[in-house]
Amino acid sequence: MIRTLILAVFALASSMAASAHCPTDSTTTEKKRPVESKGNWSGISFNALSMAQFQGNLENYDATWGAREDLGLITDDAFESFRLSINPFEKRQKLLGEFFGITTGIGFDWLRLGVDPGRRLVFNEATSTVLAESVDLNTTTMRVNRVNAVYLRVPVLASVHLFRSGGKGLHAEGGLVAGYLLHGKYNREYEQGTTDYVTEEDFPVAPIQLSARLGVGFGKVSLLGEAALLPFFDESPADSPSMHSFSLGLQIALND
Repeated sequence: MIRTLILAVFALASSMAASAHCPTDSTTTEKKRPVESKGNWSGISFNALSMAQFQGNLENYDATWGAREDLGLITDDAFESFRLSINPFEKRQKLLGEFFGITTGIGFDWLRLGVDPGRRLVFNEATSTVLAESVDLNTTTMRVNRVNAVYLRVPVLASVHLFRSGGKGLHAEGGLVAGYLLHGKYNREYEQGTTDYVTEEDFPVAPIQLSARLGVGFGKVSLLGEAALLPFFDESPADSPSMHSFSLGLQIALND
């Protein structure tokens, strides 16, 4: 009886061991998702903002560096005039593998243009021109004097990656960026005598912007340059050149 029981237990144990080592058939297959190509639009960038003047057409033109001197715009101080960009969304379509593709997305751009304390910007509707009036600094203490503009932007950029998919090597990206004005104000805070004044008024910043953009970098860091193809102010000066923004700075990528 005991011998029979031992044999039965041994047979059961052998059967369980055999079933544990025998693979079972399965029709489940794992599908690997393709690695998504990442562009170089998504990121946060800080750029020094300057101006350039352009007058004429593409065949006969006159271009000079800097803003019109009579306006007192500050174009040589990155803490007074700058561009801060936040680009949270992007999509890159590969055309020649990872090497070449087209990138688009959505971003937000904040341009702050400082104005000299001794100047006050005004818009002359008769001539459709931005002008500046003198401010007596003996009676006025200027604290804030700047133009702010916020744009919603969409890029179309051609990009080159000198690395395989998922890498973090050398890259370059260039193309056009279109912008739609969300906020354009002229802000002034000043003191006259014992009275403080804070003003915020609508100002004729161009409602539509179009910029040429070029970026070159390695890994998550890129050196950026942007030049506006349309004027910064929404004006039509008859005898003065139009002013176009120009910026240079660094971007840190948001993607992994």
